[in-house]
Amino acid sequence: MIIQYITNIDPNSLFIVNAISLAAFSIAFFCIWMKQRDRVYWLYWVAANFILSLGFTAFVIIDRTQMMQLIIVNGFMVMGIALRWQALRSFFYRKNYIEVNIVILLVLLVPYSLSSYVSNSFIFGFVNLLFFIEIVLVLRELIRPNGEVLPSRWGLVIAYSIVGVGFLVRVGQGWIAGPQNMTLLPNDGLLTVLLLTISVHIVASGAFAISLAYERGISELKQMTLLDPLTELYNRRAFELALAGQKPDLESLTLILLDIDHFKRVNDVYGHEAGDVALKRCANILTTVFRKKDVVARIGGEEFAVILPDTTLNEAYDFAERARKAVEDDAFEHGSNIVRLTISAGVCQTVAGVTSLSDITKKADVSLYMAKNKGRNRVEIFAA
Repeated sequence: MIIQYITNIDPNSLFIVNAISLAAFSIAFFCIWMKQRDRVYWLYWVAANFILSLGFTAFVIIDRTQMMQLIIVNGFMVMGIALRWQALRSFFYRKNYIEVNIVILLVLLVPYSLSSYVSNSFIFGFVNLLFFIEIVLVLRELIRPNGEVLPSRWGLVIAYSIVGVGFLVRVGQGWIAGPQNMTLLPNDGLLTVLLLTISVHIVASGAFAISLAYERGISELKQMTLLDPLTELYNRRAFELALAGQKPDLESLTLILLDIDHFKRVNDVYGHEAGDVALKRCANILTTVFRKKDVVARIGGEEFAVILPDTTLNEAYDFAERARKAVEDDAFEHGSNIVRLTISAGVCQTVAGVTSLSDITKKADVSLYMAKNKGRNRVEIFAA
């Protein structure tokens, strides 16, 4: 009963519904882009949905038995899917290759140019195989890891997988089950099922695309709350969260506190702009000296902290000394003046009996105080 009902649906009605849905999402994506003009992927999605909408509309208007008309309409379809692929590449900060669009269009022309030598069923299967390959490329972009936790990508994977299976079935219909005298676009029950599948796909992929961008936005917002806007290092809150996260491994935790010597004098003599430059230069040096697994943070005005997991006390001292020497050697010009900086550092490693985070920071602070008390521009280790 259900199968009979589905096969009785007019394909032209589904073509029109799909065209309207695509146009609606194209407008929605354009409105989002108007508020986020630095996000180029929205324009790719706008163009992709608009071109696909034109393609579905054209299917209703053209004579689907005429090869030249089908070439143009299928050109809209392969171009629309290609732009969706490029939208995802742009979203995941991957380089786009516009020349791929030309290659895809040329590949589409291959079976039609051989129409005197191959059957309509071969052409039909080839075109659907091209659609399927484009879907696989889209899925590859979604599945490739990029370090972000974006659950909505898996909704898109399902949405594209379903329509990909539909195209693969059509390949089999053309190359395996299709009669030699079949039309270039058979108007049958499988076409209706595919169009219904695409209807679901359009809504799902559009909704999940918006959800994907929303998850990225939330992630970026959370990241902003953990970063120091001037130096782009982690801020005090992020440092405290990272330190708390190390609690199960307290016996192997090493902490370094660093402070720019006489920083107030830099501000007073050279101005606050010079002070900001000094902070940025120190931050850059620390980022260069320490490892990716280390947590480098600005926790106060001129004070920095570094959490070094799985690091011995001597190794931590060497890192701190390298940072101290790099800052000392990094004089910079500000106006007509040469600004020279030094830093003091205190190093502490957790030992048996140290059970609280406050104990660790207090001991590191004591060693920093010792460095300043001994003349500054030096590194001191807390003596347990």
